[in-house]
Amino acid sequence: MTKRWSAACGALLLSGCSALPGPDPASTGARARSLEFSNPPRMQGMPCPVTASFAVAGDSLQVHFKVVSTTLSAKPQLAAGEYPYEYDVVELFVRNAKSGTPAYHEFEVSPYDQSLQVDVFEPRQEYYFGVRNGFTHSARITRDGWEADMNIPLATIGWDGKRPVQLVGNAYAALGDAGHRVYWSLFELPAGKPDFHVPSAFRPLLGD
Repeated sequence: MTKRWSAACGALLLSGCSALPGPDPASTGARARSLEFSNPPRMQGMPCPVTASFAVAGDSLQVHFKVVSTTLSAKPQLAAGEYPYEYDVVELFVRNAKSGTPAYHEFEVSPYDQSLQVDVFEPRQEYYFGVRNGFTHSARITRDGWEADMNIPLATIGWDGKRPVQLVGNAYAALGDAGHRVYWSLFELPAGKPDFHVPSAFRPLLGD
């Protein structure tokens, strides 16, 4: 297994180190889509607590997450060795299907604006952990939950500025404490132990 850590990002991850990404996709007319699949499965009639919307603005992908929840499992400051995915978090896994490589990219943001980026070349075998190639983000706690925005340069996910870009991936949320954690996804994942690293479940992110 090849895991490479970007040392420069350790402090970034702990501090949040965010930058406002500009208008969120919701303001551009992008349709909010529910993360309707969950593990464990949600009860019939239970509303989906997470939505995500996607839009390309210039040479960036803009993503907006909205989480509706009366509880929050998160820490304002992460300790050394802790990561956003251990608590409430929204995540985007994305790749450019026109890039000619199976590599994909993972982006995470917590309610307190902590973040993580991972470039994955082979799930759990070769990946670069804690990179930060122009990814900016913001998060805020609201009356009915929290929201997060991501601004991701298309160059970060394999666009050379010339050839067409085709963004495929999946959007996720992991919510709740260890004893009551629920894993949500935009596109359906295989049953069994929760696992977001399933490239076969990636689907187009833009359009209906």
